[in-house]
Amino acid sequence: MTDLPYRLVNEDGPAAMVIICDHASNRVPAGYGDLGLPPAAFERHIAWDIGAAAVSEILARRFNAPAILSTVTRLLIDCNRRFEDPNLTPAISDGTQIPANRDLSQAERETRWRLYHQPYHAAIAQAIDRKLARGRSPVVLAIHSMTPTMRGIARPWQIAVCWDTDQRLSAPMLDALRAHSGIVVGDNEPYSLDPNEDYSVPFHATRRGLEQLQMEFRQDEVADAAGQQRWAKLFGDCLEQVLGH
Repeated sequence: MTDLPYRLVNEDGPAAMVIICDHASNRVPAGYGDLGLPPAAFERHIAWDIGAAAVSEILARRFNAPAILSTVTRLLIDCNRRFEDPNLTPAISDGTQIPANRDLSQAERETRWRLYHQPYHAAIAQAIDRKLARGRSPVVLAIHSMTPTMRGIARPWQIAVCWDTDQRLSAPMLDALRAHSGIVVGDNEPYSLDPNEDYSVPFHATRRGLEQLQMEFRQDEVADAAGQQRWAKLFGDCLEQVLGH
């Protein structure tokens, strides 16, 4: 398997959209072993956003848009965090100690940032720059997934829209999703788009004035291929409506 910190899907897709997936993989790069964790830990949500990579790829094909997917587990480095954030290299995640991250040196944090975080974000910036150079202002679409429960509390939301101050797409997306009967839609629940925590959308979209959407799909809904197809289609139909296709 490649040791690149990101994977490109549909790199030359012409749509005015760039899809990003910060937590697409549970892979530990060569040289880092198992981070002191048993194999089962890497199948859990602490290691990656279950189902998010597949949903991103389906959407990239449907909209003929490029997608950039991180290929490194968030337990090594979280590509949706700023350098100063302690959770960039978490010492504990949802109650699980990460032995390899305990008392991590500043030099090692800088190494991981340089080798894995920044190349992924450079690839996103390049994809956006290519769109802008062709006179197209792209929508930045960030795909995440959330656990069905957290700290023993069930989450009713099957899909959620996360936003900060830019509601150009988030407000109509909420309306479009709510028009589908029988699904529970989160509006900044269980997460908002917080520029003090989130890195990717604030850095690549908000900072540049680009339209944006940050989505959360509940992991039990997108854990298998059928669920991934179902939710990518439902969301994709709403996105077509919101973008006026």
